[in-house]
Amino acid sequence: MRLFFAIPVPDEVKASLCNVVDRLTSVASNVTWCKRDQLHITLAFLGEVAPLILPHVTAAADRVCAMLSPFVCRAHGLGIFGTKRMPTTLWAGIDPSPELDFLHEQLWLELEKYGLKNKTSDFRAHITLGRCRSKTNNRNLVRAMENDEEIEFGDWTVKGVTLYESRLTPQGALHRRLNQSPLLG
Repeated sequence: MRLFFAIPVPDEVKASLCNVVDRLTSVASNVTWCKRDQLHITLAFLGEVAPLILPHVTAAADRVCAMLSPFVCRAHGLGIFGTKRMPTTLWAGIDPSPELDFLHEQLWLELEKYGLKNKTSDFRAHITLGRCRSKTNNRNLVRAMENDEEIEFGDWTVKGVTLYESRLTPQGALHRRLNQSPLLG
């Protein structure tokens, strides 16, 4: 099973994000845009995991979430991973917060007990909007995103962490909720 832990994004914020994606589509080349139901904040990408470990990873998330109270999360601004000349990932920003950092760090501390490894060293909370295919030059897209650098998408209270299964299909990734771990602290 291909699994990841994420914070779901509420419908109102998704609507704002989709409006921006619709605007950017006209100036983009070779971008695979995320669908509305794919918008989330990834906390931990586990990759391919044996189904037998599922109860352990859900229990790990439950333990971490029991230590933290609900908190406010704010989505704003646009950015890229890669370079301005050759962007690879297009994203909406998330305000840094100690709660997000705590969730990310503690989740990985618990998951490492089951042999899972964090393959990324630098956690930067974001909502992926699209991925650029191949080595396409998207200067017009990058300029359009820079014009909306400080756009506001909204804020919401994070009340839990969701474990998703991601199935890759020719039409894109399909995400299925497997578990919700509520913040109880």
